[in-house]
Amino acid sequence: MITQPFKQAVNQKDLDRVKIMLRNSLSNDLTFQSFQEMLTYALNQFPNLIEPHDGTEFPTASVWTKTYASEVRDDLMDNFSAERIAHIKEVHEHVYAKERHEQLNPTAATTNETKRTTLSVNVVSLITTLGVAVASVLVGVLMDLSIVTLATTAVVASIVVGGVTYYLVKKSK
Repeated sequence: MITQPFKQAVNQKDLDRVKIMLRNSLSNDLTFQSFQEMLTYALNQFPNLIEPHDGTEFPTASVWTKTYASEVRDDLMDNFSAERIAHIKEVHEHVYAKERHEQLNPTAATTNETKRTTLSVNVVSLITTLGVAVASVLVGVLMDLSIVTLATTAVVASIVVGGVTYYLVKKSK
């Protein structure tokens, strides 16, 4: 997505700012869609934006880490070459594979998070309800209450605590 500040930097012919904004887009959008859109827009004003490659040879994937990815993005400021851009894309696809997949498929990430949240709420509610039920039974036995009073107390207490737990978990999101 081309932002207004990026358009202003291009219109003001501020090459350094344009490069910085392009580099930063690589960190935020691992799909490279924003970068590509911004690059195309900038090339209209800066046809020489892409520089000849400085000859740097890039290491193999065995040394690619998030730190290396950051360093390569920073190197882009010194040599804004097509080879370096292609290398950054390869590094990002390797290092940020999971994050990139989630950006490309946002519904998959949301579905997995929803499943984990639902499971957490259910487990917390179950444990709390069982704890209250056991405590109610113990209190009932110690106070020598009838089985009907004991069962009613356990059910009411479980419902109240389960409802409170559900409310607190939902509120914390």
